Amino acid sequence: MTKQFIFLRHLHSGKPVYLAYLVKISVFFLIFLIFGCTKSTCVSESEEKKPASIVVGGRCEYMRYKGKAKIVSIRKIKPPENYTGPSYELYEVKYSFSAEEKIKKAHENLGKKEYLLTLTNSWYPGPKFLQKYGIMTGKTFDCYLKVIVKGTCTPVIFEFPDIDSNDYFEPGF
Repeated sequence: MTKQFIFLRHLHSGKPVYLAYLVKISVFFLIFLIFGCTKSTCVSESEEKKPASIVVGGRCEYMRYKGKAKIVSIRKIKPPENYTGPSYELYEVKYSFSAEEKIKKAHENLGKKEYLLTLTNSWYPGPKFLQKYGIMTGKTFDCYLKVIVKGTCTPVIFEFPDIDSNDYFEPGF
């Protein structure tokens, strides 16, 4: 059986090179170019430094109220079944918020509840975190209540200037 589509002859051996083989090689080369590139090899420096054009959650605006957060309770808790979080001891920390300025009527009930103090990823803090930031029952911290007024982001955020909820230093992560 003879193959058709003789495209050209091999430079050294003189054997025919078939178009079908060239097409296969070309396809593999294109696949490599499309999927085989990594960011460091295929993106120029100027492209890497461009800011993202999409903002997750949209562009949000918040009403911000200055106040104080008082730690009302701290208790050690057991991790739930099938827990995949950190291996350190977990502490449930509850606080209440009291505003130092007038809160709009629509938001005034937010200051009449207790809230959980968690790390940004929703994990409970550990003993070293509590110690590092001086978190203990009865202590009061500066706090800002942020209530969304525009957009689809988190509706209510409590911001603690003296507590870094992104501080994942504790062993067990």
